[in-house]
Amino acid sequence: MIAGPDSTLLISRVNPIFTESRFTLPLVEASTARQLGLMDGQVVQALVQARGDQLGLLLRGRLLEVAMASDWEAGQNLTFRVQANPNGSMTLHPIAHVSPATAAAATPAQPLISRLENLLFHPSAAPDLQALFKPGVLDALLSRLMRPDLQAQWQAMRPSMAQISPEAIRLALVAAMGSEAALARGQLTPGHDPKQLLHRLLLELGHADRPSEQDRDTCGQLQRAIDELESAQVHAAQSQSQSQDSLMFSIVLPFKDAEPVEISFQGKRAIAGQPELLTVNIHSNSPEYGELWLKTEVHDRSTVELVMWALQDGVAEQAAQGAQTLGLELQQAGLSLRSFQVVHGARPAPEPEPMPATSGVILDLRA
Repeated sequence: MIAGPDSTLLISRVNPIFTESRFTLPLVEASTARQLGLMDGQVVQALVQARGDQLGLLLRGRLLEVAMASDWEAGQNLTFRVQANPNGSMTLHPIAHVSPATAAAATPAQPLISRLENLLFHPSAAPDLQALFKPGVLDALLSRLMRPDLQAQWQAMRPSMAQISPEAIRLALVAAMGSEAALARGQLTPGHDPKQLLHRLLLELGHADRPSEQDRDTCGQLQRAIDELESAQVHAAQSQSQSQDSLMFSIVLPFKDAEPVEISFQGKRAIAGQPELLTVNIHSNSPEYGELWLKTEVHDRSTVELVMWALQDGVAEQAAQGAQTLGLELQQAGLSLRSFQVVHGARPAPEPEPMPATSGVILDLRA
């Protein structure tokens, strides 16, 4: 699938299938839109669901009573672009409407491109995923849903901070890349894909006939966390499609006995006389150590440079005192510690990320 310069305008343009004279566009009240986490310009999907002899839209686990087109049918998946109104309500513009009578003439590429566009411009932070991955949050939800199978999957996904290992991080990275990446490579899907777990939880909550306000809020948070995961996956695919010599990926790693940790990887292969470089950025915030940032650069797979920022008093001093021990441990692993700088304070804000390129980008989405 190729998005060229001309197609960018088509991607951004809203083309409602139904005119106002034939069909009143679905309208979501302001309070409901806030609960569902809807934002202007978002691309969302909803399921047409029967409720007695009436039809409604199941959006992010909540069944909405909205204006329905005459040819919508129960079980139909629809894609909408969200438009914010001055009073806080949201209008849902159908991007592509596919009914049994018009399936042959439908163009499924349009909603897919719009979804990609939405994910490419999604902020890189993952606040909802971090909130869900805090110890006890998903445990409480799973115990209330009485799903021991999902509870077992969640337990298996989380290593213990006391027993963390390179292998545990490798498995978490493979799982975070998602089942789609594994299928595209002809590999078995990872058993601990966090996105699949969140999808199953969202589906479970969406089955309720009369979901509580708490469940509706949880559904909105689950969908936003899924968007954060998929945005990271799309950015990784885009980075690789633009240059086979680079790597960019980020994950949120949950733990059984500690706060979740953000890890991002950026890699460049050795080209034009420049050595191979792998940069790993880690961010955590725990009651024991406060907020920490660690930037690790590995040059030519042998030389390590570290910079650490710590807010909490005493943590920076403690880290500096352990520099010699760290150097010995790296040496045993075949690495040499070139430098280790510890800063008592917050990490400076990073440079603004470049806008995603939309011209000539090729993404393989067959999986």
